[in-house]
Amino acid sequence: MTTRFVQVVVSRRPELVMSGVENEPGIGADAEELIGRFGASLWEYAVYTLDPFGVVSTWNPGAERITGASAAEVIGRNISVFYTAEQLAAGEPEELLERAARFGSHTDEGWRVRKDGTRFWAHVTTIALWSSTGTLRGFARVTRDDTELHSRLERSLRQFRDLFGLTPVGIGVFDRYGYVLDSNPALRELLGYDQNEMRGAHIANMVHPDEPGREPLRRAFRSGNPPNEDLTQEWSMIRADGRRVICELHIAKSVRASGESFWLAVFQDVTERHRRAEEWRYWATHDSLTGLPNRAAVNELLSGTDTRGFAMLYCDIINFRRINESLGLRAGDELLIELAKRMRSDLPRDWLAARMAADEYLIVCPEPATVGGIETIADSVGELFHRPVYLRGHPPIRVSASIGIAVGDETTSTVDDLLRSAGAAVMEAKANERRRISVAGPGTISETDRKVELESELRAAIESDELTLFYQPIVRASGAIVAAEALVRWRHPSRGLLGPDTFLPVAESADLLGELDRCVLRTAMRDAAGWPVKPDGKQAAVSINLAELSPGDPDFAATLDTTEAETGLDRRHVVMELLETSLINLSDRGRRTMRGLTEQGLRFAVDDFGTGYSSLARLRELPIDVIKIDRGFVTDVANTRADLMVIKAIADLAKAIGCTCTAEGVETFEQFELLRDVGVHTFQGWLFAPAMPLAELETLLAAGPLEQRTGENA
Repeated sequence: MTTRFVQVVVSRRPELVMSGVENEPGIGADAEELIGRFGASLWEYAVYTLDPFGVVSTWNPGAERITGASAAEVIGRNISVFYTAEQLAAGEPEELLERAARFGSHTDEGWRVRKDGTRFWAHVTTIALWSSTGTLRGFARVTRDDTELHSRLERSLRQFRDLFGLTPVGIGVFDRYGYVLDSNPALRELLGYDQNEMRGAHIANMVHPDEPGREPLRRAFRSGNPPNEDLTQEWSMIRADGRRVICELHIAKSVRASGESFWLAVFQDVTERHRRAEEWRYWATHDSLTGLPNRAAVNELLSGTDTRGFAMLYCDIINFRRINESLGLRAGDELLIELAKRMRSDLPRDWLAARMAADEYLIVCPEPATVGGIETIADSVGELFHRPVYLRGHPPIRVSASIGIAVGDETTSTVDDLLRSAGAAVMEAKANERRRISVAGPGTISETDRKVELESELRAAIESDELTLFYQPIVRASGAIVAAEALVRWRHPSRGLLGPDTFLPVAESADLLGELDRCVLRTAMRDAAGWPVKPDGKQAAVSINLAELSPGDPDFAATLDTTEAETGLDRRHVVMELLETSLINLSDRGRRTMRGLTEQGLRFAVDDFGTGYSSLARLRELPIDVIKIDRGFVTDVANTRADLMVIKAIADLAKAIGCTCTAEGVETFEQFELLRDVGVHTFQGWLFAPAMPLAELETLLAAGPLEQRTGENA
C-alpha cells in the first residue's frame, strides 16, 4: 500500500500564508489548530509540526499509524528518533531543517525507523513557518509511506489541487519573470478573469495604474531576478471590469525541487476593511447627528495654518435645554440638524462651520475684512440662528445664540490659542443678557483662567470630601418632620460660603456633576445615620438631589450598596430626588434598577415636577413615591388661579398613582392653606424652616413638630 502526502501551508511568512496566525513566537495556536484539525481527518498521512530545533509539537493519527508511536510518546521529543543511525551520524535531521529554513520548504526521501525498529521509505515535505518579521517559528511536516510511487504521486497531486482550489484566499504561482503559471478559483473570482485569461498574465498588470509601486514591481521582475526579500503590503489591484479592489498582497520566493525559483502570491481582499476604516475616520472627525466637522476635525483642518487675521465665532444656543424639555429630544435634534443645513447653505464656501458640543457651533471666517468686518459677521451669524426654524408637528421656533469672537493676532496665532480665546469670549457673552456677543480682549483669558482655577479647587474639594450640606425639613400639615432635603454648600477658603448657583455651573462645565452627586450621597447618608429618633419614635428620611447620577447608570445600584455599607444608614430612610427631565429617556435597565431598589425600600421622588416633558404614561410605569411641585407654581398660587389649578391637577395625579405630593417654596400661610386644601400632603419652605446646618436640624428633630414661622419669629 502507498501512503501519500498533502502539503499543509500555515505561516504568516508571505509566500506561505493561507490563514491568519498571531505574531507570537512559536508556531502559533491558530496554525497548530488548523494543522491538527486538518491532520486529524487524514488517517493515511503523517501531519505534524516541529519547533525551530526539530522538537515535535503536534502529531496526528496518521503519524501514529505510520510510525507506531503515539502522540504522547513523541510530542516533546526530537524528530531525530525516527532516523537511522547512519543518518544521525551524518547530521541529516538538522541539515533537512536547515534547507527548509533556507529555501522555505524542502522535500526529501529516505529510510526512516518505526517505533518497533522496522524501516519504511518515507517521502517527507518540510515547510518553514515564518513570522511577518522574519523570525523562524518552526516547521510543518507531511510524511508518507512511499511503497507505490506512481499511485502516490498521482493521488498527492489531486489532493493538493483540491486544497489549492478550495482555499478561499486568492493564490497565484508566478515564474521568475512575474507571469502567472497557475491560479486558484478564488484569485480568478477576485480579479474577474477566467482561467485562460489569467494564464500568462503579468502580476504588474493586475496592479491598478494609480498604484505608485506598479512600475517598480514590473522592473523588479523584468530581469528575472527580483529581490529575494519577501513583500507584504497593501496594493490597489484592478479587476477585469476596471473596478478597483484593495488587496493585502504577500509575495514570497520559493524553489522547486529542480532548484528553479518561482514566486507564490497570496491576495487577500481588504477593500471592505478599507471602506470601514474610511467610514470610521469620517465619523471620528464629523458629528454623527449633523454631519458637520467636529472638534477633532477643526484641529486637523486648521493644523499648521497661520490663523492671524482669522475670525473664530464660538456660538452657544441660548436655553437649548428648554427645547429638549418642552418639545422632546427628537425636536431638539431636528433643530440642530436644520441649523447645520442652514450653515452649509448660507455661509460662504471658504468658511468653516463645525459642531463642537451638544448646542455649540464654531464658525471660522478666514478674511473678515472682505465681508464687512467683525460686527457685520457677528450680526449675520446671529441672524442665521434667530431666523425661525420649522419643525414637523410644531409651530415655528426661534432661537438665539451667545457668540464669542476671537480674532487671530500675534498672541493667538495657533488654533488652540484662538479656540481658547473664542471659548472664553462666549462665556462672557452668556453672562451679558443685553447683548449676547462678546469679542475676546486682553483680559478674557485671565477671567477664564480664574474659572479654571475655581474648577480645580472644586475638584479638590470633592475629592477631599470638603463640601458641606445644609438641610431643609419637609413637614406634614401638622408640622411633623417626615424628611429633610440635603442642600450642598461649599465653604471656599477665600470666598466664603458658596451656594449651588455659584458652583454647579462650574461643576457642569468641568464634568464634575457625577462626582459631586457621589460626594453629596456619601455625606448625606453619613449625616442621616446619626440623626436622633423623633419624639413619635420614627426616623426622618434624608432626601438627596441627583444632578447627573441616574438609575440608568451601570454603577448606580453598586454606588448605593457601597455607600450604605460605609455609612450604616438603611436605604429605607433615603429618598432619591430625580429631575423630571432625567426620566424622559430612562433606559429599560434604568427602570429595572429603580424597581429593584424600590423593592429593597429605597424611595424615588420627581423633583421640580411640571417644568419638564414627562408624560403621565411614563410616571405610571416608574416606581415613583413622591412628586415635588416646583416652587414656580407655588409662588403666585394665591394670586393666579391657573397655578392653583395646575397644583390641584398634580395633587390629583399623585393621589391617582399612589404618590405623596410635596410643595416646594412654601413661604406664606395663605399659600400653605391653599395647597393643603387642594390635596398637597407635605410642605417644604421658609414658612416652616429654612435650610440649616446639621446641628440645628438635629435639634429640631429631637424637639418635635415645627410651628409655622412668621415675620416676628423668623
